[in-house]
Amino acid sequence: MDNHTFVVAAFALAGVVCVVSLYVSLLWLPRKMESAYQCALRTLATAVETKDSRTLGHAERVAEMVAAIGRELGLSKDQIKWARYGALLRDIGKAAVPHRILNKQGPLSPGELRVVHSHVREGAEIVDQIPFLQKLRPIILHHHERWDGTGYPDGLAGEDIPLASRIIGLVDDYEAIISERPYHLPMSEDAARKLIVDGAGSKYDARVVRAFVSVADTVRLRAPVEETTEARVSSAVPA
Repeated sequence: MDNHTFVVAAFALAGVVCVVSLYVSLLWLPRKMESAYQCALRTLATAVETKDSRTLGHAERVAEMVAAIGRELGLSKDQIKWARYGALLRDIGKAAVPHRILNKQGPLSPGELRVVHSHVREGAEIVDQIPFLQKLRPIILHHHERWDGTGYPDGLAGEDIPLASRIIGLVDDYEAIISERPYHLPMSEDAARKLIVDGAGSKYDARVVRAFVSVADTVRLRAPVEETTEARVSSAVPA
């Protein structure tokens, strides 16, 4: 092989190496970083849930259905990613809520209810301190707002509520209703779905409710539980 051919081959090989390196940098490394981010977020969510053993796995289950509703609504991959992140970390502010309040067996006093409601602002402040999670601030802050403006913390209504927050709020309620909590026993999925559907246009965005109904049978949050007490239907939706 003469020198010219060798130089050409060397440059060609160097070009291939550069292309491969660029591919690894642009595709493989971001995927690894994304996986690492998701692992870190799941760990944070689990750490908060350990304050109440009855909610273990709650964040992961909610995130799965939130993503499914996002796809049904035609959201972009990036929008779904941030909605999923928001679902995982929406209750991170509960780390500041005393264990005795989170696990209280009876109704909360007005003062205790204010402490619980403060978790959305606490959570928003926490993620705002982490540069790559700052997009989650409004999502976490407003996931307990209601379509008709009766939610908290700011009484936002309708389209003023971030879409990701509207989705998370609905799924959060649904998963809580069908799960055992200190303040209620689980309802059947059929009864819980009826509560969600009945809340369309008042508590929930009707478009999000329709998407929820479409995916509810494909993303099961738990095995169905038979309803045993009629009173639960009116009292199970959490504050």
